[in-house]
Amino acid sequence: MTQVWRLIPLLDAPGEVQMAIDSWLLKQHQLGLHPSTLRFYTWSPPAISLGHHQSNYPKHWQHLSWQGAPIELIRRPTGGEQCYTKEIYAVVTSRLSGDRVQVYQKICEFLIEGWLRLGVELHYGSAGRGYIHNPDCFGTATGARFSLS
Repeated sequence: MTQVWRLIPLLDAPGEVQMAIDSWLLKQHQLGLHPSTLRFYTWSPPAISLGHHQSNYPKHWQHLSWQGAPIELIRRPTGGEQCYTKEIYAVVTSRLSGDRVQVYQKICEFLIEGWLRLGVELHYGSAGRGYIHNPDCFGTATGARFSLS
């Protein structure tokens, strides 16, 4: 049986709004009211999102600004480290089996296949323990994360 997914196209909004949408989508999915979802979004104005359990980040981030405006510091409803890239994606699903790494790899395979259909070739990164000490979610590679060719 094929699983139904919802695609939410690129949305440009403040970080607080983006995280509220992620939280709402997660809650609705947990209640069985929404299918698995893939969405893309950008921060406007610029923001830094912290992983749900991330407690270590430079304290001066609370006072960062871009072009005279403060950079919003927000918390995601999920794990990981900080994200300050411009384009971000979110995956909400519950139908994958396996441990955390296996599920993450399945999601990466799903994304790699999707990008390949659009002509963008991605590959898995190389795993190593050093990523644990890098607070930048997208600045690291693991055996489950992908990177551009």
